[in-house]
Amino acid sequence: MSSEKYAVIWKHFDQESEIGKRLEASKDFSLPYFLTEEEKAKFDKKEQVSLNHFHLVMGLLVGYFDKPPRVDTSFAKKKTSTIIQEHLASFKTTSLENLILDLSNFLRDSHGQKVSLQSLMAGVELQPKSSAIKYDACIDLINCIDDNLLEDRIAAIQQLKLFLSKIDAKKLNQDLVGDYMKMIQIANEF
Repeated sequence: MSSEKYAVIWKHFDQESEIGKRLEASKDFSLPYFLTEEEKAKFDKKEQVSLNHFHLVMGLLVGYFDKPPRVDTSFAKKKTSTIIQEHLASFKTTSLENLILDLSNFLRDSHGQKVSLQSLMAGVELQPKSSAIKYDACIDLINCIDDNLLEDRIAAIQQLKLFLSKIDAKKLNQDLVGDYMKMIQIANEF
């Protein structure tokens, strides 16, 4: 575990488990679960932590690019969209895009820009045509670059410029177009 105030843990499941059958697993697999600071403290003390769909969906988004040792994450990555779609109703939303935006906003408020950015980066992979997800990811990228939260500043700036170039301003809420233009100026100043 790192010194972060949250954790993504990878829980092992048997192919024949209820979730394994529902997801049509062809072998045993692991799924990521997001733990808050309090839950992480309990987990670290080997105390019981009750995991639910909320932990799973946030874990799938925040842990999408994880590469934990000795854990095959390919099944989780392949099934992320399917699993999240199963839980849209419990989050009271009808679209994957809205869920990603809402959960990323929640993560930003609760755990900071870097965690939100991880979720939005997964969102771009899951919803590559979403200008709204790219827009929010650009905001987080700018703030993470400014706060020196990312290991590779140059790669982050390149990612920012790439996302900005792929946003269709016509698909954004028109109130955001001015800020989008400012982000392009900021990216060019980096």
